[in-house]
This record gives sequence, structure tokens and C-alpha cells, in this order.
Amino acid sequence: MTQNYFVYMPENRVSAAWGCTAISIGYTEIAPHSNYPPSRHPDDHHFSWSRGRILQAYQIVLISSGRGKLEFGSGRRQLTINAGTIFLLFPGVWHRFAPDVQSGWTEHWIECRGNAFDFALDSGLVSTERPNYSASPEAAGTFAAIHGFAQQDPLANQLVLSTLGLQLLALLCKSDGMAADASARLIDRARMILMERCGSNQPVQDVAAELGVSYPYFRKLFRQQTGMSAKTYQMTVRIKRARDFLVNTDKSVKEIAGLLGFHSAFHFSSQFKEIVGLAPSEFRSRSRG
Repeated sequence: MTQNYFVYMPENRVSAAWGCTAISIGYTEIAPHSNYPPSRHPDDHHFSWSRGRILQAYQIVLISSGRGKLEFGSGRRQLTINAGTIFLLFPGVWHRFAPDVQSGWTEHWIECRGNAFDFALDSGLVSTERPNYSASPEAAGTFAAIHGFAQQDPLANQLVLSTLGLQLLALLCKSDGMAADASARLIDRARMILMERCGSNQPVQDVAAELGVSYPYFRKLFRQQTGMSAKTYQMTVRIKRARDFLVNTDKSVKEIAGLLGFHSAFHFSSQFKEIVGLAPSEFRSRSRG
């Protein structure tokens, strides 16, 4: 059973290189009718309800039991936080949060810095306007792993802890994306099918049917999401695979054409030259030159 704890760690050049450095981790059970927050953190992390707080890093907080509230932003928007909720705190954004006096709560957190989080914010994968998420079993399991490594030896395990912080970010982005854009997920699945079966020359109409949508809708949606038609994407994937065969194997042009579902070596060569600008044999010669 996890005991109340917190740790603070310095910056780490190695973990910074992959975009996430874990700098603070903790777990606290707040009993009903207890004072909050506990007065045991460094001055830059401690806060009073009346004043609130502004961090200089990202903090992912899981509330696994109890309930409470979160206020954030210049407009002091308030959210009810129930058990099974994760909220993300952003650098430079005012916030305050507290458990309900009657229920208390159990909080888990990891604080991170890094350009992976900056990129997620800049690209809209996470938003300061919608910081709350439903905690998946995977996210709860990741926090359990974080506590294990942090309580064992946080400095020795900082690289692993930073990677787990990155994993939590990925799970939040996945959760948000799944809720926000079903059409993007459908096209991502279509692209995966076309990649996996690039040697079958499967009609793209069959892919639409497999995904349970009409071909006209699929064709329009695919172009909206990727900027190209499904048939063009299919051919692009096949030519990319052909480039790999030409560079990394000694298979003949005829063999490669057969493996990738082209009607003939001539058909393959003409399509390859149209897209790559070189005949297959010339491409192989230059790549190995």
C-alpha cells in the first residue's frame, strides 16, 4: 500500500533530450475534515486557497478517491472533480484545487518539464481550457509504476520516471483525441489497413466496406484528413515499400512487382518512375552507389 510521500528532482539533460523530465512526484491521502493543502512542500509549490498558485511546469494529477473542485485561468472557471478524474495543470496558468471537506480525497501527481508537453499544447493535443480527463485503467497503472520507482530511488530512476510521465501525456492525448474526432480515427484505421496490405492490391472500396461506411463518404473523408485520395495513398505506400526492397534486398524488379501486387514489372516500373523520378534499377544503383 502506498504511503504519503513526495520527492523533488533536479533537471536531467538525458531525459530533456526526449522531451520530458520528471521533477516532482507524490501521493497524499487527505482525510475528511483535514487542513488542505498540507504545509510540507517547498514555497514555490505550496499555496493557500485564497491566493492560489502558478507553476512553472506541467503537473498531471490523478484523484483516485473522494471528490473536490478545481479552479483555473484568469476567469477562475470551476470544475467539480470526482474520483477517477485526472487534471492537467499548465505552466503560467493560475489555479487552485481542494478536496471536499466531507469526503477528502486521494491525490497522485507527477510534475514534468519538456518540449513534448510544449508541443502537445501548441498543437492542440491538450488545452488549458479543458484540463480534466477520465482516468483510464492504463493511466492508473502508470501512476502505480511511478510510485514504485519514485519510492525506491527517485534519482536513480529519474529517466524511467520521465518516460512514464511521457506515457501519461500520450494517454491523455489519446483519450482526448478519441473523444474529439471519430472521423480521424476511422481514417487512421484505413491508413493502417492500406499499409498492412500494400501487397494485396485490395480495392479501396473494400476498405470502406470493412470500416462500415459508404465509399463516397470514405473517399471524401480520406481526402479531407490526408490531402490525397485513398488510391493515391495506397500507391504511395506501395512505392515506399518498393524503395525498401530495392535498397535492402537483391530481389529483381519482377519479384518486387509481384510482391507488391502490380500487374506486371512494366506497370510497376512506370508507376515507380512517375512518383520517384527514376526507374527502379536506376534508383537501386544510385542508392547503393
